Amino acid sequence: RFRLFRDGEPIPPAAGQSRKARGLLKLLASRVGRPAPREQVCEALWPDEPTERRPSRLSVTLSTLRGVLDPTRAHDADAFVAADRENVWLDLTAAELDVARFLTAAQRTLSASPPSVDELTAVEARYSGEFLDDDPYVDWAVGIREEGRALYLRVARRLAEQLDAAGELERAGHLYLRLLQRDPYDEAAHLALVRVLDRAGHRGEARRAYRAYSARMAELDVEPAAYPATHPA
Repeated sequence: RFRLFRDGEPIPPAAGQSRKARGLLKLLASRVGRPAPREQVCEALWPDEPTERRPSRLSVTLSTLRGVLDPTRAHDADAFVAADRENVWLDLTAAELDVARFLTAAQRTLSASPPSVDELTAVEARYSGEFLDDDPYVDWAVGIREEGRALYLRVARRLAEQLDAAGELERAGHLYLRLLQRDPYDEAAHLALVRVLDRAGHRGEARRAYRAYSARMAELDVEPAAYPATHPA
C-alpha cells in the first residue's frame, strides 16, 4: 500500500498532501525512475479537464508534491521529483522506493548461479504485497504490479524448491502455500505442497491439499495428476 516517509518518519496524508499530489507520486513511483511524459501524466490525473488547463494543473500539483517531500526547501526543486519541458520523473538517487529495491534485489539474486537460501530468503521477505494494492483499478500501475508479482513468484518458487531439496519441509510447505495464495491454479505448487506435507508426516493435511488441488483443476476442466509418490518422513 502507499506509504510515504521523510527521514524515516511516516508522513500522514493530512500533512499538506492533496489527493492529486499523492496520485502524481504514485504514478511516478509506478515508472520506477523512468520519465513520464507530461501529456500522459495529465491524461491520467485529469482525464475530464480541458486539455489547455492540464499543464497548469500539473505545475500546481508538482509544486505541492515537492513541498510535501521537502517542506523546508533544503534541496533544489528537482531533488526528489525532477521535471523538464517534456517529462516528469522520480529521482531514485535521492528518493528510496521499496518496489525498486525489491526488483533490483530479485533480479540480482535470481541471476546468481545458484542463489543461496539466505539470499532468496532475504529477497522473499522484501515482498510485502502487490504494488499499490489499495489502487487496484488504475491502469498505469498494472505493469509494475505484474512485474513485481512475477519476480516474487520466481523467487518464492526457487526458495521453496531449495528448501524442499534440503529437507526443510515445514518452511518449504509455507512457501508453497504462499505461492498458491498468489496463484490458486499453480499445479506444480499444489503437487509440491502435497509431497512435502506427506513427507513431513502430515498425511491428513496432504490429502486435504490434494483434494483442494483436484477441485481447482476441475474448475479448469483439467484432469488432475495422480497423488504424488512420496517417501516416508
